[in-house]
Amino acid sequence: MYCIDTSALLHGWKRDYPPDIFKSLWDNLTELGQSNNLISPDEVLLELKRGDDDLCAWMEEREYIFIEPDEEAQKVVAEIVNRFPDFVPEESHDGVWADPYVIAVAKVKNATVVTGEKAVGPGAKRPKIPNICQELGIECITLLELIRREGWTF
Repeated sequence: MYCIDTSALLHGWKRDYPPDIFKSLWDNLTELGQSNNLISPDEVLLELKRGDDDLCAWMEEREYIFIEPDEEAQKVVAEIVNRFPDFVPEESHDGVWADPYVIAVAKVKNATVVTGEKAVGPGAKRPKIPNICQELGIECITLLELIRREGWTF
């Protein structure tokens, strides 16, 4: 099971694997979601709605991927923001921040995080999703690694 982050979707759709060229990738992601092997917290959809674009519309058609974090996941979110205060952004113009929810849902569901973020070194101002996942013992991969694991070719 995979828990996908906004950055993986954005980078994939807009930069690395646009659907006009990699249609079968997006079909495969749809199938993963339909089989409950691709999930994401509702907060990711809220972040995508900021763009109000074709990716947002595509994801809205696949709302079954998005889950509301349960009480256990909410507790993990609280643990993350308390344990890693530098992870919390200084501001969010609309109050939406999906990162800790992606990690928390993955932890509760025993899923692998899929993100477009890269780990940062110890001197960085703010850790990224891969850094927090490593600290919490949660597997974290890129969209390309998901493609390889699933054996998809194009």
